[in-house]
Amino acid sequence: MKLLLVTNPAAGKGRGLKVSEQAAQFLKSHDIETQMLISNYAGHIADLMRDVYVDNYNGIVAVGGDGTLFEIINGLLKTHSELSVPLGQIPVGTGNSFIRDLGILTLQDAYDKILAQKTRPVDVGYFTYDDGEYYFINLLGFGFVANVAHRARKYKMFGDFSYIFGVLEEVVILSFSNLEITIDGTTYHRQNTFVEISNSTCTGGDMIMAPDAKIDDGYLDVILLRNVTRIKLLKAFPKIFKGTHVEMDEVEVFKAKHIIAKTDNPKILTPDGEVFGSTPIEVKILPHKIRMFG
Repeated sequence: MKLLLVTNPAAGKGRGLKVSEQAAQFLKSHDIETQMLISNYAGHIADLMRDVYVDNYNGIVAVGGDGTLFEIINGLLKTHSELSVPLGQIPVGTGNSFIRDLGILTLQDAYDKILAQKTRPVDVGYFTYDDGEYYFINLLGFGFVANVAHRARKYKMFGDFSYIFGVLEEVVILSFSNLEITIDGTTYHRQNTFVEISNSTCTGGDMIMAPDAKIDDGYLDVILLRNVTRIKLLKAFPKIFKGTHVEMDEVEVFKAKHIIAKTDNPKILTPDGEVFGSTPIEVKILPHKIRMFG
């Protein structure tokens, strides 16, 4: 068995390369050969993936966080209509949200999944906006939660607390948008605080944004929060850690295969925790597009 370890050295407060080297030694002790690719700058992994001959490997493993996996998937799927090998992730980053749905919470969990050599099909989201097209595996958001993720980046050294700091900062300038969203052919108009389009359950680490989401059911879960007061929003925030925010009267949840979303002014996007692009967007689910160790 031969694996390609695609490493973000900046992940986990600069621990990425060390973890990758330790992983290579561990896997070697279990007769698994590895080769390492190391990114040098943001976006480099996606560029590297375009030149990878995937059939040389039995799997491609991200050593990093959600952003590392995001770049791998986009680099590969933009040059390969289908992937002949499974993907995996050894978690090093701040969030590591997606792989929680694969039962991976620790480094040992990731090693165990790889050693078992069992894979499972996973859905992938696909979206377009004015300047491009991208894939996502965790979620795509805009509005309050996306703005929080954007603000949280400057507090990344505080780990999961970075999102709390982002929330407090965003609440101060809370604003709403007029939203037109078409879900599988039905159009809704809402005054909106945020929309999160989830393929998996968690965001920002252990915040359970979409408690009923499944990574292999052929649907995206759309979590829509209508306009609320600042006080109610602050009271709602802790509920996300338990997934009980979906029980609020102001929250609507949809299962969707095709989504078109327009806002009265452009809203920044956060696909898999990355920050770029803006509404309007068109989103689709690609059922069982890839396989992952899990």
